[in-house]
Amino acid sequence: MARKKSKSRVEKIIQEIKNSTPKFKLKLDNRTTITLKTEEQLEKWMSLYPKAQLV
Repeated sequence: MARKKSKSRVEKIIQEIKNSTPKFKLKLDNRTTITLKTEEQLEKWMSLYPKAQLV
């Protein structure tokens, strides 16, 4: 039987998961959708693909 994880360790794992999830979805064309974590990444992709749509 597995040992129970401490509450602080569980909270740390949850925060890591929340911080690693993408915050932006960008649709480049009708077939391509990408996920981005930061606004800097979003700005870069928008400069490369001006017709991209934020989903």
